[in-house]
Amino acid sequence: MLKSDDERSPLRKSLPEVTNELGSHLYLYQIMEETPNGVMVIDLNHQARYVNPAANSLLGVAYRGLIDTSLELLLGEENQWFFYQIGQYFDNLAEIDESRIRQEIRIRTGDDEFKIIDAVLVYPPASPDYYLLYLIDITARKRLEGELRRRNAFFNNLINSSVDAIIAADLQGRIILFNNAALQLLGYREEDLGDLHVASLYHDGVAREVLKRMRSDELGGKGKLLHHELSVLHRDGHEIPVRFSGGIIYDKDKEIATFGIFTDLRAMLQIEEDLEQTHKMLMQSEKMAGLGRLAAGVAHEINNPMSGIMLYANLIKEELKEELGEDHPAGADLDTIINEAERCKVIVADLLEFSHQSSYEMVPINLNEVVRKTLGILQNQPLYHNIAVQCKLADTLPSIAGNHIRLHQVMMNLLVNAAQAMDGSGTLRIVSRTRAGDDVVEVLISDSGPGVEEALQEKIFEPFFTTKTTGEGTGLGLSVSYAIVKEHQGSIRVSSTPGEGATFTLRFPALAEAVRVDDTEAAAGGEQPSM
Repeated sequence: MLKSDDERSPLRKSLPEVTNELGSHLYLYQIMEETPNGVMVIDLNHQARYVNPAANSLLGVAYRGLIDTSLELLLGEENQWFFYQIGQYFDNLAEIDESRIRQEIRIRTGDDEFKIIDAVLVYPPASPDYYLLYLIDITARKRLEGELRRRNAFFNNLINSSVDAIIAADLQGRIILFNNAALQLLGYREEDLGDLHVASLYHDGVAREVLKRMRSDELGGKGKLLHHELSVLHRDGHEIPVRFSGGIIYDKDKEIATFGIFTDLRAMLQIEEDLEQTHKMLMQSEKMAGLGRLAAGVAHEINNPMSGIMLYANLIKEELKEELGEDHPAGADLDTIINEAERCKVIVADLLEFSHQSSYEMVPINLNEVVRKTLGILQNQPLYHNIAVQCKLADTLPSIAGNHIRLHQVMMNLLVNAAQAMDGSGTLRIVSRTRAGDDVVEVLISDSGPGVEEALQEKIFEPFFTTKTTGEGTGLGLSVSYAIVKEHQGSIRVSSTPGEGATFTLRFPALAEAVRVDDTEAAAGGEQPSM
């Protein structure tokens, strides 16, 4: 219940008079007048009874100009909610134990300018006929806090936008920073980080060794470790090669945390491997081009005398047959001459194929059809009776520009070689698919044979190189296949681990339009029956 004006008469007096009556010292008044924070004494009708100079300044009113003015008017429209809160406070005073309430208010200083004030209402426990309102200007602090928040948000965005993983931990190994790139690199989720220890990101002992190297002066300076290659562990346990740069964070001379920046090297290592393979293929192409020119000259030089040998051998055979009959003893020798000469002509034909001495019409071709036609020819051969063939051909495969006969020759060479490598018993897997956004058509032919030693993989496409025994092959099958693939602007490569089979990968540039595979069942990847 509010008291009458007569009962509140002490507040009509000056503050020195009031304080003297209460037995206070005069210096209290001087402190109130000199304090940089605003101090207001408000009666229970919310009229200002005393306002110090700082409060006048904060509220933008001349000194002593606030006496007997309603607090509601002084606070302005922007802070009506605070005045309403004060009213609620006194309406429910019997139920409230707190003697103060605190809020931030805004005092207009211009059209679009405000001061931010920390307003603290204090109602003393003695329950007098007044309450105190302290006004503290926190505009500068709020501006600094806002700037700090903006900078923190910027740095957080900067860290989380980094393509490299950034991780920081305290000296006990507890994670204190783990950006989005680190989550993606290592496969963790944010909820996993609470129990994650930094040592679990490495093999045993590696984290301790990294910290030891950071403290060394020899690997980037004390507290730094630069461009160090190591492996980190994915959440599922597999290793990821990274380039690590990091350091120790100091508070003066005291170590308080460590950080690391991790660059994923998998793509870079793949690029280096591809570049190395491309360099090898370029060297191979140059070697093959030189051999092709040599082979063309040799083939033409041999072809003519071979034709003469076959012609005269057949003439002699016919003459002996007419004179002495079928059982002439020289007949078998002449047959041997003819057969060997024919064999030489086959080798010459392969040499001409290898050296690109013939031109062929290029038309749109579906490689799935080439695979099926080749398998159809081979499936009844005795060599394939104990081989399980697994086909996983793409449902929709773009066409390539090629010659059906020459591509069939390539596929035949690779499939026969695979069967021979397995000695007629094992599993042959053929996969067709697209790469590079459907711009490349790829066919993989894998066998379960003994594989190809790494030292032999660079020589396998060279002319006359063969791992077969003498008389089983000329060593021209893969070299001819290499030449045909190059003729189609494609590439062929082999990958193998000894004892685990070999995989030949064919890649050709795709034409614009895609060709739908007719045999959807085979294209869906169904396993063919064993042949």
